[in-house]
Amino acid sequence: MQKKQVAVLDVGSSKITAVVGERGINKTFVIKGSFSYEYDGFENGAFFDVESVKKILMTACEDINRACGGAVRTIYVGVPGEFTQVIVKNSQISFDKKKKIQEQDVDDLFDGAFVLSSSKYTLINRSAIVYELDDFRRLANPIGAVSQILKGKLSFIVCTNYFIEAIKPTLKAMGFTTVECVSSMLAEALYLIDAESRDRTAMLIDIGYISSTFSIVRGDGLLFQKSFTYGGGYITAALVEKLSLDFAVAESLKRKVSLSRLSTNTNADIVEGDNGEYYNHNELKQAVILSLDGLCEQINLAIEESGVLVPEYVSLKLTGGGISFIRGAKEHLSSRLGTVVEIVAPKVPLMDKPTESTVLSVMDLALEQN
Repeated sequence: MQKKQVAVLDVGSSKITAVVGERGINKTFVIKGSFSYEYDGFENGAFFDVESVKKILMTACEDINRACGGAVRTIYVGVPGEFTQVIVKNSQISFDKKKKIQEQDVDDLFDGAFVLSSSKYTLINRSAIVYELDDFRRLANPIGAVSQILKGKLSFIVCTNYFIEAIKPTLKAMGFTTVECVSSMLAEALYLIDAESRDRTAMLIDIGYISSTFSIVRGDGLLFQKSFTYGGGYITAALVEKLSLDFAVAESLKRKVSLSRLSTNTNADIVEGDNGEYYNHNELKQAVILSLDGLCEQINLAIEESGVLVPEYVSLKLTGGGISFIRGAKEHLSSRLGTVVEIVAPKVPLMDKPTESTVLSVMDLALEQN
């Protein structure tokens, strides 16, 4: 039997990635084609250049079709946090007598909990934080259980119609009959964090180049989400401003800084740039630290805004390509936030990097749905 192939688009804040793949052994992936396209990105829920996005999508569709021989007609698009909102609702349905809970009952529970009233958004995902039965048992999956009452704390994710209208018509025009938009953060939460950790409550932050999204996860749903304009590109900009560097030089030096490296505060503590010049490591390090401190403030504000009491033992899981590669960044965040910070990435050979988290998470979700 031929394996099911899926096509996925990951819309990041600095590049768009297209991947065609199928399920491998032990829940890994067999990648048939992977293509990446740099672009201007987005900020505050809007693309800088919508027309350039459409041109990239046309090229991506052509590359996808060549990789799969035109066999895939459904494409899954990972929607960044800046274009989505999370809405949490409590719901309950009752039956005449005790009965075995069926899938239709769960659908009815969701249908009765949320009605989209805004013309600016479209519902793209719904999932359960937890279910509860009449004997107060709390379950991750109630199907097959016997109860007269079914309760649920449910998570709904809506996407701006602006994003859908910027993406979907081009993909349709290029021959994809079905365009499925899914929350990138939900996909990452389900793929990167194990079920046991999610049941207890988990925190996840995806830091990109321009935009970052923080979320609190519980069960199979997002309990809270907040996006803000901050990413690895802002650290580069800070180096440019503080040290009067060319942007390309600053980007290269950022990748050579080590926050855990002991500073001598002398000119001997230097970093050699790709341009053959030398730079004071301590000055570079302090500029990066100052930027990371700003990020910590954003994360603390998000945690406070959530109103969720997060247990002290819960670590902050960090992914994305914004700062994961900076040596010592994880430890600095941990010290400033007062919690353990750990980098999470796909457990896939040759693709086990935080930069691959979003696209492989969306692919995993797409393959599960198929």
